[in-house]
Amino acid sequence: MFGGNPARAQEVGDGTALWIQEVFYTLQGEGPFAGETSVFVRTGGCNIRCFWCDTDFESSMWRPDLPALLADIEVHRPAHCDLIVLTGGEPFRQNIAPLVEQLLRQGLRVQIETNGTLWIPLPIDDRLTIVCSPKTKQLHDAIIPRITAYKYVLAAGEIDAEDGLPMLSTQKLGQPTRLFRAPPQTPVFVMPRDDGDALANRAHRATAAEVALRHGYRLCLQLHKLLDLL
Repeated sequence: MFGGNPARAQEVGDGTALWIQEVFYTLQGEGPFAGETSVFVRTGGCNIRCFWCDTDFESSMWRPDLPALLADIEVHRPAHCDLIVLTGGEPFRQNIAPLVEQLLRQGLRVQIETNGTLWIPLPIDDRLTIVCSPKTKQLHDAIIPRITAYKYVLAAGEIDAEDGLPMLSTQKLGQPTRLFRAPPQTPVFVMPRDDGDALANRAHRATAAEVALRHGYRLCLQLHKLLDLL
């Protein structure tokens, strides 16, 4: 995408049908469940445009109703896999509450990957994990207490000297912006940005490792990319 996607507004319908880019079975590559088998549900559209984004979430025309989506998840889910990852795009751009509630009723774990700027009320459940990767200075007030962990994408030469976290905008190249910082005692994961350039990526990996060592953050390396998985 590389910032070419339209910034789409939140569409709060009744959640009986959703715009879905794809459903696939893989290994979770990053964050608190890195290495676990997972079924990913990639939702369509995002409300922001990150200039370095490399994910396609705009090309699908599939808008399944909830029974059809749940059936497709089951087609992809082996019996040993109980983790469903909702990602995007931006999952909270649509009303994912009915989907989340049904997955939890089926005894499955649900992880939502979000930029944190939108919110849809969701049930409180130990099997629901919300991982936020801030891309802006502010988050939606209602989502902050529900976030389980934060994930930051780091690039060499673009981190704050104080805390090692991003200090440049994800929306406008080169613009100084202090992205939202995780509250105290909330787990923080750091990962290197993938620029598609071997030399730049090596510098980003070194930066992420150094920041993790210095501040006690947890390093993740996007295992799915290292293993050429979806």
